[in-house]
Amino acid sequence: MAETFGKSSILALLHFARQQEQQMVERLSDEERNASGRPERWSAKDYLANILVWRELQTEKLTAAQRGETPPVWRDPQVVHQINSDGFLRFGERDFQEVQYEGARAFQAFIAQVERLSEEELNDPNYFAWLDGEPLRGETMGNGLWRPCDQIAAFYLQSGRQLAALQLQEELLAAVRRSNMPPENLGYVVYNRACFYAINGWPEKALQLLPEALQLRPTLVEWSRHDSDLDGLRADPAFQAIFDDPQLQEQTPVLALISPHELRARSAGDTPPFVIDVRGASEYAEGHVDGAVNIPLGQIERQLASIPRDRLVVTYCNMHHRGESRGERAAALLNKRGVQARVLDGGYPAWRESAVLVEEGGQASPSARAR
Repeated sequence: MAETFGKSSILALLHFARQQEQQMVERLSDEERNASGRPERWSAKDYLANILVWRELQTEKLTAAQRGETPPVWRDPQVVHQINSDGFLRFGERDFQEVQYEGARAFQAFIAQVERLSEEELNDPNYFAWLDGEPLRGETMGNGLWRPCDQIAAFYLQSGRQLAALQLQEELLAAVRRSNMPPENLGYVVYNRACFYAINGWPEKALQLLPEALQLRPTLVEWSRHDSDLDGLRADPAFQAIFDDPQLQEQTPVLALISPHELRARSAGDTPPFVIDVRGASEYAEGHVDGAVNIPLGQIERQLASIPRDRLVVTYCNMHHRGESRGERAAALLNKRGVQARVLDGGYPAWRESAVLVEEGGQASPSARAR
């Protein structure tokens, strides 16, 4: 089970986000309250509407989960974009006061539903069958804390309130530190604040936080080497010195990769690798490596007995975040359990791009190259 994060601490952070939202409203001029936005440039009202839309969706998801239903997944960027667009249109013609009222109602419903959840439901990544190796608290805080704070900061920057955006980030990090968040999760929070500072012109603050983030969550080391958010820091000797730290190098996990070409060649041999697709069932159904078994990341521990130890095991996902991907986390877990595991380099997109056969709908067919 994932490290427990107390429900009272989670609720306190959700209330923190609501307080920041109210502070944003208090800072608005009458002109800003009455302004209408455009799809490419939202008004204050549009940012507030987006916050309430995602709180509503998360409340519905939590309610469905407690009823034993399988809620929707919003991992696809196109789905997220559509939700944002629909929300913009839904509230486009409503006045500011109505959006405020709906926002208060959505927040109260959201908090009430979180309060109904047990700490086990919030923290155990295996409590619900559809969870993909992440505790329910993650997405709950994503749509109840991180998204609201990100949207408020975006509005501050758009409206020229750089110091307000900076203050929000500092207060958010202070609130998280007070919450006794598990160290690995805290590392991710610190890392994201460093990225915010790097993107928005506070490199010194970014460089102060980045070493702490990587020490707390060493899996971010590899991702940080490729993260475009940090591109503005790469020429700085202080940035380079972070990665030269012997202690950090010692802590950084190193996993063996296998290329699509090598996997294809070994799969044709006498002892083919046992390939595990650790994505969700819906992702697997849309297309997967030929012969791969679907064991979502959150179920790896339960399925250990079914995973062979006498041949190579290869795990993969979509590998969007090198170092932090589900495939790498699965391989690291299996290696700790005595299984010889490697990770498919580039994940399923790389496999598909290599034009090998994939199974779609139960039938083997040539894969189209990624567009």
